Amino acid sequence: MPQVLTANRLSDGEVVYLASDGAWVERIAAAKVFTSPAEGESGLHIGAAAERELKIVHAYLFDITPAGKPVKMREVIRAAGPTVRRDLGKQAAL
Repeated sequence: MPQVLTANRLSDGEVVYLASDGAWVERIAAAKVFTSPAEGESGLHIGAAAERELKIVHAYLFDITPAGKPVKMREVIRAAGPTVRRDLGKQAAL
């Protein structure tokens, strides 16, 4: 199953995703998709290095559908923002 690497940015706590160019981006649509266990493992090494550099914290992989949507509700919420106030978070911009 395809996966995406996520973490929280240390400077502001924002949920971020690793992009193909190595940058940490706020939108899941811009995230790099890892399609094999070996790719996922390399992504985790990048996340660990970013943690040592104090850029992010708690990097981990999560499963996405072939359409690029998170499988688990936790990641759906992390991608969109708070569920109690739709006028806040990333969903407010939609």
